Amino acid sequence: MFGLAVYALLGSFGYLWIAIALVLVAAGLRVVGVVAATNVLRGLPRNRTTIGAALADTATEVASALGPALTGTIIAALFTGEIASASWSPRQRSEFREAVTIAGLGLTLVAAALVA
Repeated sequence: MFGLAVYALLGSFGYLWIAIALVLVAAGLRVVGVVAATNVLRGLPRNRTTIGAALADTATEVASALGPALTGTIIAALFTGEIASASWSPRQRSEFREAVTIAGLGLTLVAAALVA
């Protein structure tokens, strides 16, 4: 969640902020994800751990699909013209930056809601 917020708010100020955001996201995925999955499995009776593991994996897959879907939808809604064009106009660059910022903040809010 914090990595998304750093990227959305500070990513346009240079690669150092993007690198920090990537480190925070990776740490969050690995540390928090493993701890959360372990706690879910520990709370289940032994004969239900397989179902618990499947549900934890499903939640991970759904969350992994939600990010690109939300980001792509926001970019498609706010960006005019051809995104795969060799050169963008200043207006298109501005639209893209705005769309990425809005998408990053949106994902941060979704992640915060899920954590809460």
